[in-house]
Amino acid sequence: MILPGVLEETFEKATERIRSVEEIAKIIHVDIVDGELTAGKTFLDIEKFNSFNTTADIQIHLMVKNPTDYLKRAHFLFPMFTKKIRGVSTVITQAVDYKETRGFLILAKKLGYKIGLSLNSNQEQISLDPFLNTIDLVDFMSVIPGKQGGAFIPSVLDKIRKFKTEYPALLTQIDGGIKEYNFQEVLNSGVDNVIIGSGIFNSENPKNKFLEFSKAAHGSTTNS
Repeated sequence: MILPGVLEETFEKATERIRSVEEIAKIIHVDIVDGELTAGKTFLDIEKFNSFNTTADIQIHLMVKNPTDYLKRAHFLFPMFTKKIRGVSTVITQAVDYKETRGFLILAKKLGYKIGLSLNSNQEQISLDPFLNTIDLVDFMSVIPGKQGGAFIPSVLDKIRKFKTEYPALLTQIDGGIKEYNFQEVLNSGVDNVIIGSGIFNSENPKNKFLEFSKAAHGSTTNS
């Protein structure tokens, strides 16, 4: 599946991106970056999604130092809503600190989210191992995280192939640097979801570009 990837400094710009593809994208991936865990910075007040209606499912990737705090704040500021942030089905965090990661996964599951862990290109799978029986998906970063338009890191594809061999039933996705020239190679890795940010939103017509990638992905699956 193709997931449009949104990484924006303001909530207003992020929702503008979402609006441009929500009619045709089943899931939209939104990056939240605090400038501490990694370079770059986006809006941080994810609780604003409680007042935003969209037909798409939102997947939030928290590339932040203390991701558990964001879930707590969003929940306790708006307890009148369901336990989850409205419209957000999945939350993902970086597999960096064991204690923080464990606390995040416990709370996220308690609140009713699907949960995922993200692995940077320079991290080994061992960072995921303690949590593989708990999570719903693994997100492989294929750029240096923090901004869109970064250079693709091909070695990540080998990590995905190895992981899919060992854990074929666990959902995987790749995020970063994916364009037309490397798209087929990415699909050949066996990854389930492909997150595309600038490759979609830097085009003249993001909706058409999303459809082009989706059609190509479907054709690849049909022919394999």
